[in-house]
Amino acid sequence: MRAFRPVRVIPVVLAVALTAALGAPSNAVADVHTVNSGPDFRVGAAAVDITPPLATSGAPNPAACPAPANYDGAHLLSLEEPYQDTNANQHYDAGEPFQDCPTPHTDGTVAPPDGRWDGIYLGGGNCCNRQPTQVLDPVWARTIVVSNEHHTVAVTSVDNEGVFKEIWDRVRAKVRADGSTNLDEMFFTSTHDESAPDTIGISGPSELTSGVDPFYVEFLIDRTAQSIETAARTRRHAHLRYGSVRPTDMTSCWSSYPFVADESIGVMQAVRPNGKVIATLVNYGIHAEELGFSDDNQDRLHLSSDWPHFARQKLEADFGGMAMTMAGSVGSVEMPQVYPTVRDQSPTSLYSSVGNGGCRTIYRNDDTRTPYGYHASTQARGEAIARWSLWALATGNWSHSDAIRTRRSTFFMPLENALFAYGGSFGVIPGKDGYVDGRKLTRNAAGVASPFELANQFQTDVAWYRIGDADFVTAPGELFPFTYARSFQGPEDQAVPDGGAPPPWIMAELSAPYRFVEGLGEDMVGYLFPKSNAVGVPATLDGADDRDRFGCGHSDDGEASAKDGGGLAATQLATLLPATDDRISTGRYVWSDGTRHRSPLGEGGQACSGPANTFVPGPGATGIATAASVTTVDGRHWFWMDLHGQKEASATTQTRGVIDRHGHRIWLDTFPDAP
Repeated sequence: MRAFRPVRVIPVVLAVALTAALGAPSNAVADVHTVNSGPDFRVGAAAVDITPPLATSGAPNPAACPAPANYDGAHLLSLEEPYQDTNANQHYDAGEPFQDCPTPHTDGTVAPPDGRWDGIYLGGGNCCNRQPTQVLDPVWARTIVVSNEHHTVAVTSVDNEGVFKEIWDRVRAKVRADGSTNLDEMFFTSTHDESAPDTIGISGPSELTSGVDPFYVEFLIDRTAQSIETAARTRRHAHLRYGSVRPTDMTSCWSSYPFVADESIGVMQAVRPNGKVIATLVNYGIHAEELGFSDDNQDRLHLSSDWPHFARQKLEADFGGMAMTMAGSVGSVEMPQVYPTVRDQSPTSLYSSVGNGGCRTIYRNDDTRTPYGYHASTQARGEAIARWSLWALATGNWSHSDAIRTRRSTFFMPLENALFAYGGSFGVIPGKDGYVDGRKLTRNAAGVASPFELANQFQTDVAWYRIGDADFVTAPGELFPFTYARSFQGPEDQAVPDGGAPPPWIMAELSAPYRFVEGLGEDMVGYLFPKSNAVGVPATLDGADDRDRFGCGHSDDGEASAKDGGGLAATQLATLLPATDDRISTGRYVWSDGTRHRSPLGEGGQACSGPANTFVPGPGATGIATAASVTTVDGRHWFWMDLHGQKEASATTQTRGVIDRHGHRIWLDTFPDAP
């Protein structure tokens, strides 16, 4: 153990400015410029550019195999096969002649030609044929490697909509083949960037043709492995600091019911004994899609890392070191609207939230929000997230624990989505292996199942890991927040009432002081929610009705592998978690008039139509009631607690129970009938 010398981490003047600008409590400023002794780790960090090189860069281009002289079509980016631009529009169009090239793999093998033109298409956004016309900013693979005396783990985040387990397994294999065998575990996540190259396949030239460029996948594997190896090689002595904060100048919005979000920003930072920051990791559960859902005359065809670019840029300017973002529970949680001042975050009703892609919010909105633009709302969102991350650290704590522990489980996820099953078997989704009752399907060079079969399973992973005072849990897709974090729902609030209890309450079953959700972690099998929310998962190619009994649309269901994918992931994950001293109790919130309710705030406001659409506020909650006792929140002995297990100044949509001044937590399960 090495004692930490007092160092400047956040200048006092910056903390005071944050207090004034963001409405943060001024009494939290006093200790931001000194740190205390704590356990010693060794931490390394690296950021490696994974942007496809420009065609004019002179970089090696494995896709440029010999082709006829007139296959001279223009390319903005490298890693694209030669083609003949018959209509002279400066980009490839379906039907134009092209040279089908073999793909050299990072392990030395060579894949045969796949029968389609391989080029860069942007994933996600407003669907298809988004060949980039401009690079606004780079996309990255960013890695933090952390060691104690016994274990070493790598945590990597890439700018991408989502990356399959099969690709991450190849990165692990390459790192080990390159000689980095001292890593006990490598964990992977994506920023859910919908303006980065497609590695899934569903955003190609059409919905029936894959958008995956195998040359880019190899480039991604190689560069991501480089980021891990460099981070492992450059480890230095460091201490870890954590923080958590809920922004007050951004309002969440949703694409699907239920309207539950994890609205806190979690931060982990590694600082050397001399005060220099090595790395800052920011965990936030929102989409990165604004550019991808814009118009062609805006940024729809522009390659970018979206708001994480501006967040990381500001964090690195303010702190130094390397900054990375980790997606959290992003399922249905779109981009928050950014406002110039503090917002009232009490639910009032259901509103349309104007923005690219469209969404709904339960918070009152107005036209003072920052308007669309790469250097308007996108930049404002990223820089606001960075500012709040500064505040989270200013009010956070240094790790008291030197623990590094990991657990992983690999299991089969049912494949009930007919669109995914056909897409996988026809080669639209070439990177995700399909299985039939545990037997892996074989594919030809085009990614088509051979002989043709429809898969009924995917293989995927969940993991739990602890780094110091933080627990991390993974979700192999776009996790609806209430799946791991619960909500104020009862059986009558479920879109599909099934009479069963919700999945294991993952956030309540953790035990570290800080709790991070690694969304899109280790895999990307689509949207994840329990079966009680599965309305429109398409069992046939005709699709499914995605309107629930409250009049709410569930368009996201079309991109879920299974009706109970979230429940299955949570159940698997729960088997990995160590015992906790936290207590889960069935009960109700007690209002000041003595009545008991599932929500501490009020009733209604969640449905998309009918009387329940209107939110009726309560008189204010004073505590919780369980079968054993009534606990009063007095601000001295007991405090409100949010879904991360952190203290709250008042009850909010994030409240999940109470915590005492010694850190003892009672998580309030309001789903069952009250005792």
